[in-house]
Amino acid sequence: MGQSKRSWRNLLRGVTLLAFAGLVATAQTLENAKRAFDAGDYAAAVRLFEKAHQETPRCEILFFAGLARYRLHQLDAAIIAFRTAADCDPKLVPAHLALAEAYVEKGNDGEAIAAYTRALAAAPKDAAALRGAASLYLRNQVNEKAVPLLETLVGLEPRDARVRVDLAAAYVAGGSRDRAQAQFEEALRLDAKNASALMGLGNLCLKQGEEARAIDLLQAAVTSAPNAYEPRFLLGSAYNRMNHWAQALEELQAALRLGSEQSEVYYHLARAYGGLGRQELRRRALDRFAELTRKSKESLEAQRRALRLMDEAKSLVDAGDLKTAAARMEEAREVRPSDDGVLFRLAGLHYDLERYDQARNYVQEAISLAPSAWLYHFLLGLIEKRSDRWPQARASLETALRLNPSAAEVHTALGEVEQHEAARRAATPR
Repeated sequence: MGQSKRSWRNLLRGVTLLAFAGLVATAQTLENAKRAFDAGDYAAAVRLFEKAHQETPRCEILFFAGLARYRLHQLDAAIIAFRTAADCDPKLVPAHLALAEAYVEKGNDGEAIAAYTRALAAAPKDAAALRGAASLYLRNQVNEKAVPLLETLVGLEPRDARVRVDLAAAYVAGGSRDRAQAQFEEALRLDAKNASALMGLGNLCLKQGEEARAIDLLQAAVTSAPNAYEPRFLLGSAYNRMNHWAQALEELQAALRLGSEQSEVYYHLARAYGGLGRQELRRRALDRFAELTRKSKESLEAQRRALRLMDEAKSLVDAGDLKTAAARMEEAREVRPSDDGVLFRLAGLHYDLERYDQARNYVQEAISLAPSAWLYHFLLGLIEKRSDRWPQARASLETALRLNPSAAEVHTALGEVEQHEAARRAATPR
């Protein structure tokens, strides 16, 4: 999240410094919008940018309207504006980047990666897109996809120690220890006190049986980052391997104080306690290790169960058993409550079963996670139409149409809403 906020600051700072240089501000409305944005009057800027777009439709104007909405903390509206701008002009890289960063802030890594991917399709060597996508791949342990992005980024920014550390970490995950070591060492040549590089190289030395060198590196990492958990944990592990039990215990207890609840800490604590002959504390540490390991396995099994339930639901839908399919998807939602795809599928099933209140609740949750998915707004529009909530149906369908202007089914549904409204107006006494 910290990286995301830095990226946002860089993006917005760049926009302000450019002073909308990419726009030919001949129209008075657009010039007024620019002035309002620069003055911090973002509500006025939104109104004026949207008016300017009506007067002279341009993709960049949609993007800047999104930035103004972001400054107003209207994250969902900003996301819709960024996506609309990016779809309007797929080569408008800042719109893709802004959309990606907004989704990172929202916690939806899947949509963020998709936006970075579209940015890279337009600009394969854009450093911000490479960095953002690689960071998400690393966080989600999709290291094989992070490697080529980071290799490209190292070529673009060879003196960036952080990029080299990230590339080294991806190499380690893929089993390329020699290449990882070279990157860690180059990072330290660029920044001798880089805690991540010291820690990464120290961990690598541990795995290669070079305990003495590992301890030197990890001690330096602790000095550089005294409040970080991982270097202390690794240093404690190294001391354990050399039978330095008291020093191991000191570092591992420090790691615990820094907030770690990793099962491995308790395993190594148990080793240190055992080495010191403190058997009761060793037993307690092993019990905690077993408990945390069991919870981790249960979580992994729950995720696998969710996938099985989703597969079962699909088969049940194909067989026409919508009620049982909905029940299976409800179980999957309990395991994956923040998966917008699960919520959308569940909403669709309840819609087909004419359970409109439940369908509305689920699709609104899906929209809150992925506001730029036009299908979600389309489904909400259909639900509102079936519920005789015509103004709400129009609003949702118009949003879906902004996100996908070529969707024939949205045009059809919106036409039905307009027909109903025309008939109601005709029946109203004047």
